[in-house]
Amino acid sequence: MGKSLRASFLLGVLLLAGCLQAQTPKWKPGPELGSPPLTFHGLVPGRSSLAEIRQELGVPRHEARWYSYKMLYPAAGVPDAFDAVHVDARDSQTGTLGNVEAVSVPSGWESLTKVRERLGEPEFYLEFHLQSLADYSERGLRFVFDEKEKTRGIAYVPHGRARVHEGGRRSLSLRHLRQGPQPAPISRTDLDGLRVGAAEVEITPPAAALGPLVEKDGFRVHDALKARCVVLERGKLRVAIVGADLFGLSQSEVRPIEAALVEHGVDHLIVASSHNHAAPDTIGIYGFYPTDYVALVQKRIREGVLAALESAKPVKTWRAASDELSLAGARVAGLFRNARNPGIVDPQIAVLQALDDADKVIATIVHFACHVEGLEKGAVEPSADFPGYMCDAISKRVGGVTVFLNGALGGMVSGDTAARTHAEARKAGERLAGEVDRILGFAVSPAKMRLAVERRRVEIPLTNARFRLFMEASGRRTLNRGRIVSEMFLLRIGEAEIVTIPGELLPELGFEILEEMSGYPRMIVGLANDELGYFLPAYDFNEGQYEESMSPGPAAGPTVKEQAILLLRTGSQ
Repeated sequence: MGKSLRASFLLGVLLLAGCLQAQTPKWKPGPELGSPPLTFHGLVPGRSSLAEIRQELGVPRHEARWYSYKMLYPAAGVPDAFDAVHVDARDSQTGTLGNVEAVSVPSGWESLTKVRERLGEPEFYLEFHLQSLADYSERGLRFVFDEKEKTRGIAYVPHGRARVHEGGRRSLSLRHLRQGPQPAPISRTDLDGLRVGAAEVEITPPAAALGPLVEKDGFRVHDALKARCVVLERGKLRVAIVGADLFGLSQSEVRPIEAALVEHGVDHLIVASSHNHAAPDTIGIYGFYPTDYVALVQKRIREGVLAALESAKPVKTWRAASDELSLAGARVAGLFRNARNPGIVDPQIAVLQALDDADKVIATIVHFACHVEGLEKGAVEPSADFPGYMCDAISKRVGGVTVFLNGALGGMVSGDTAARTHAEARKAGERLAGEVDRILGFAVSPAKMRLAVERRRVEIPLTNARFRLFMEASGRRTLNRGRIVSEMFLLRIGEAEIVTIPGELLPELGFEILEEMSGYPRMIVGLANDELGYFLPAYDFNEGQYEESMSPGPAAGPTVKEQAILLLRTGSQ
């Protein structure tokens, strides 16, 4: 094994080891901190053992290994709802309580008013359209409230460390953003020559793509991976958007695809990977870079975009909508949760749809934020995971091509399925398809059609020595004075606003970007034309944690956030 390949492989082993324990908070409160002001049945995250959990709570309704261990208990007084107990453990016998995401609300904590009376002002207060979150991380608690300020969920986390320091921002409101049903335009929208085409192509890997992993663990395709392509054309502007069932693609791999498409009149290409963990590592971060498979993906995406371009037709109806799902239980129960900072999740699902002159669906674009890692066997059993099941269900129901675009999934916004199985992935995907169907029921056309693109270079400081080692070992891109050069887009379609991110943005930074947005709906699209790891807020960057080890460094998050806000403030209106 050559020196550079050996370095890349060793780095991959280190990063993969961290990934296996990335589903619970890692802070452990020392005995000098005493007890938090509220515990979950006397159990304390970071201290209580698995044996104590079983002794106190009894037999769970369901338990399974979800990276770390997960146990579900019926919520008190709320039918068909569950409190989720996450244990920092690799098996069902040993481990420590990591955190709890509870629907149950103890007496005396039923409202924002009562919480404030007991704990004072939160270190951070976040308002969504109808819901809100009060963060008392130093006290080991986060509370979710509904529109009437009634407590609907509590996250119990290891106490003793504030998430937002005293000099940080203390509140953020997204109440001004339009959400849910909107008034229809007074007159029919003039789409002014908008044309849309769509196509999907298969990008399932051949066995040879996995190299040594196949030899060790075997290989069996469960279901096809796809690249779902949409081309939007208005006047002389042509924009291609691709949602791909991929772990990620670097800018060095996307640029050649776009260069070939420019010759066919495509001005801009946005390739958004779903961050599918049941697909080969097309970045090479875990030690093996599948060169031949990446070349196949490039070829297929190019073919898919050209097929979409060829099929483009006039659009009779363009419609859009978004809604936020309930955060009862400090998560979107059954769909997504935040393993790093429980309770802090963007609950929005946004939908765009184009119909032709015969009122047939050409394409549906669906956006929300969640890691696609709901399957146990990973890349040795390729699958599109829950987005694949969702896209298939939507297309079967309404026709056309359905494209999934992931959002601010960093830190770790991950699945909340009961177990990492195909049955659970299908259940989540089909539930999401149902939510999309509901949201489309109140979708409206924009008051005015526009198609505009702003594209900006962004230079991200690289201070993570392990990332630098990986880039040097791979040899696929160079640095500019110690910075990674990438790009970001602002895309406006009708009243919709789309900002792209070249990696995995934590939702906290996403909220600050959303605060600057005014469209309907709004999308922050992650892993778009690049995958540079995690972008974290500077105030929550802590040495030694998993996400930090997979980030370019503490300046990366603020740099990306500032560029996004600059795009929104100065981009074409």
